[in-house]
Amino acid sequence: MILHVACLPFPTHQGTQAAIASMLEASVRTGRPARLLAYAHCGYALDTPYRVDRVPDFPKVRSLRSGPSWGKVALDARCVLEIRRLVKAIRPDAIVAHHIEAACAALAARVAPVLYVVHTDLERELPIYFRSLPPRLVGAAARSVDARVRARAAGIAAVSPMLAKRLGPQAIYLPVPWPPRPGRGEPSRAEARSALEIPRDVPVCLYAGNLDRYQGWEHLVEALAVSRRFEPTVRLLIATESDPHLVHREAARAGLGDAVDVRPLAGEPARARAHAASDLAWIPRRTEGGLPIKMLDAFARGVPVVAMERAAAGLSIENASILVPNDDGAALARAGLGLLRNSGAATALAAKARHYLATRHSIAAFTRALDRLLHRNDAAARERPHERRRPEVPAPRAR
Repeated sequence: MILHVACLPFPTHQGTQAAIASMLEASVRTGRPARLLAYAHCGYALDTPYRVDRVPDFPKVRSLRSGPSWGKVALDARCVLEIRRLVKAIRPDAIVAHHIEAACAALAARVAPVLYVVHTDLERELPIYFRSLPPRLVGAAARSVDARVRARAAGIAAVSPMLAKRLGPQAIYLPVPWPPRPGRGEPSRAEARSALEIPRDVPVCLYAGNLDRYQGWEHLVEALAVSRRFEPTVRLLIATESDPHLVHREAARAGLGDAVDVRPLAGEPARARAHAASDLAWIPRRTEGGLPIKMLDAFARGVPVVAMERAAAGLSIENASILVPNDDGAALARAGLGLLRNSGAATALAAKARHYLATRHSIAAFTRALDRLLHRNDAAARERPHERRRPEVPAPRAR
């Protein structure tokens, strides 16, 4: 039995939560029993083949956004106690801790070996949430904390090759299992556009994900503006559970308010409709290190992808997507226009993306990497010096 710990609301429509859910499901399907400990709050109901234990619902943190908060710190402290309780009850072979908060809580519990799965580059992402402080100072603090956690972990894995390389030779790459979707039961293009109230005959570029600053969503508005100079009917579809007011403001400022459609991403049917209605997906990225699950999801659903190089995260996706220079909305636009004008190229690109997923993000590929991680835990256990047992002192003889 493996106890997975994730100090976050679960499930939600964010990429990290989706990646964790996919890992747990793959583990159970391959005969590796698993349980998950997460926050009490969640974004939607999820029928899982694994048990989800939850931290007591106090304080009542209801935010689904990424990033730190004082309420989450309090929940993380409670998580330490819940880890101790669960380990005592189920006696897991190891704890797989997802992200830095879970790793800190699991190490503080001191009850089982901790395997640290890194989902993002803390040094580069954390300064985005503390914009009032010097970025170098925040980044240095994040690097120090992360290094201390990694030094105490029994094993380290990262969800992207770039992140694994940054963490050093002690880290392995753990591919997120994300097989192609079969297509059965998916809505047609016409059905999806009718449900989303989008005209059938216009080109649609999709962004499906949260609107936190590390995503670099501002480049989507720039890409749309450039695209409409050459194809005046192009529309941007943003499927998200984030507050879209900043997007609406930027689009209005650029004179594009009527060209941006924002739709909720509440559940699998909404996600399926958004992809079925779209001609391509744009994937910007402001910080590197983490893995954009939205890119894998577009691959799986047959939607061709144009992504910034930073979003590739070291994956070998050169043939599965079009990569453009970082922070260049015009480059997103040019590549997208090329696919909109050449349906054959778009179809071929989507087919290559499905093949990439089937080979590089299969359940088998994930299982092999997970076994390596668990093997490192076993090796670390063998190397840990055993405490010497004190010699028994014979009881004095009765006289």
